[in-house]
Amino acid sequence: MLKILIAEDDRDLRQLFSRVLMKNGYTVRGVSNGQEALDVMDNDYYDLIISDIMMPVMDGYELVRLLRDANNTTPV
Repeated sequence: MLKILIAEDDRDLRQLFSRVLMKNGYTVRGVSNGQEALDVMDNDYYDLIISDIMMPVMDGYELVRLLRDANNTTPV
């Protein structure tokens, strides 16, 4: 089963994405910003990241830049 990490600061959108993906058989974890995404990725593996661009604390661009700088090739 594929594991998907959703980084989205809008709680309603994050819940909507999660429900739709879980209904289709995916394991989903939701976080509210890029820093939280990095924190959970330190402890778990995800097959795909769905990320908003404009988020507080750390935006989606910075999240992807830090992932790529660390040679993390998880699709975003």
